Amino acid sequence: MLKIKNINRIIGLYANGKKIIHAGDYSDTIRPTGKEYFVFKIEGDGEDYNKEHEIVLSKIPEVNGTYRMFNMGLQLVTEINVSIDEIRIASELCQCIRNILVKTQTFYQENK
Repeated sequence: MLKIKNINRIIGLYANGKKIIHAGDYSDTIRPTGKEYFVFKIEGDGEDYNKEHEIVLSKIPEVNGTYRMFNMGLQLVTEINVSIDEIRIASELCQCIRNILVKTQTFYQENK
């Protein structure tokens, strides 16, 4: 199972111009059964792309050793697979979050 030391250090960093306001176990904020995921809450103040988002990172690796990462509620259009090397450093983890936010933004622009 994936473990990230000092995950809270990502709080306050930006991804695609949006501030990360929470980082931790999914069960800390949502439901007690979500222990197999991390969640990163992204600030928001509106609707669609401008609302608050939850980026989810699976702690359990896929068969190929990658981890699933997606925007909750838009999993089918935002899911990516990331390697341990892509999430080991905070700036690279922010880049993965940014990639998902770009997919989210594209989805809302194309589906107005």
